[in-house]
Amino acid sequence: MDNDVTVGRYAYTPGAAYLAPEVGGTLHGDGARVETRVTESLLTEFLTLLDAAQADLNQRWSSQRRSDCHSDRM
Repeated sequence: MDNDVTVGRYAYTPGAAYLAPEVGGTLHGDGARVETRVTESLLTEFLTLLDAAQADLNQRWSSQRRSDCHSDRM
């Protein structure tokens, strides 16, 4: 599925927006599958914050490369 998020050896598949609210996503890996009905909103919020942090870091690293400020320069 296109919306899967892989974290290490686990994958999170969010629930579809068009399904009933009680149908949440699943976290699966190592042969186990866990429905995230109770933790769906927390996991979604965490992944959203993680995406924002990654985007911020990417922007900072890109800015450093453009300004030629590398930690390996002496």
